[in-house]
Amino acid sequence: MRTPVILVGVDGSAESSAALRWAMEEAAHRNARVEALFAYQREPVVVPAVPMGLNPYGEMPQRHPARELHNAVQEVRATMLNAPDVTECVVVGDAADRLTEASTHAALLVLGTRGRGAVREFLSHGVAANCLRHAGCPVVVIPPTAKR
Repeated sequence: MRTPVILVGVDGSAESSAALRWAMEEAAHRNARVEALFAYQREPVVVPAVPMGLNPYGEMPQRHPARELHNAVQEVRATMLNAPDVTECVVVGDAADRLTEASTHAALLVLGTRGRGAVREFLSHGVAANCLRHAGCPVVVIPPTAKR
């Protein structure tokens, strides 16, 4: 028998940290493992043509999605006793699409929300709304003020 997977969408926000914490606590109750998925869009790199290859805009900050995810996971783990291991996965693409695809192998998908209200969130075109409509497993949406 396979160990159930609790999939969590992580984007570095406080809301996704609350969702990750909830998922890690729930994993202990379900004897499940946790997968944290960080989806991001590649940003196009545009360098204006200038003489001698100088960039008039200075250094463009580089994004490090794997480091962002790892830091988010470690911050939550540091607040918990006996925190479970978390598998970290970084993917390129639309967060809602990637989470929906990954949800087909999960027992549960956990997402944080910014708190615009359940009906409003569901009717919008946000990540949580798309996942609620299309996920391949049950979805838990953690409101921003959730306390266990």
